[in-house]
Amino acid sequence: MLATVLKSDVAVKVSIAIMDAFVEMHRIMASNAALYQRIKDIERHQLCTDQKIEEIIGFIGSKALPPKEVVFYDGQTFDAYAFASDLIRSARKRIILIDNYIDDSVLLMLSKRGQRVACKCFAL
Repeated sequence: MLATVLKSDVAVKVSIAIMDAFVEMHRIMASNAALYQRIKDIERHQLCTDQKIEEIIGFIGSKALPPKEVVFYDGQTFDAYAFASDLIRSARKRIILIDNYIDDSVLLMLSKRGQRVACKCFAL
C-alpha cells in the first residue's frame, strides 16, 4: 500500500513488515482458537455456578432455622422445656445427651423423638 504511493525500498520493506505482522496475528489467533473457546466455556460454567450458589444462599436465607443454642434466665422454665422438646422432635438420626442430672422428665422428653432416632445419654 505504502509502496505503491512512495515507490521506495523503505516503503516496500515497511509494507512487507506490516503484512507479515498481520499474517502472524492471524496465525496466533487461529492457533489459540481452542484456548479462546475453552475460556468462553469456563466463563459460561462459572456463570451457571454463580447462579446456583445464589439460589442456595437465597434458599438458606429464606428458611427460618431454629437456633442451636439459647440462653434461658430464671423463670423461663417453659421456654427452655419447649425449646428442648422442639429440638428433640427435629432430630433425624441421633441424639447424644451429656448431662450431670438426668431424671424421668428428661427421659419423658426423649420419648418424643422419632422412631428411627437413636439416643445415647451420658451422666457425668
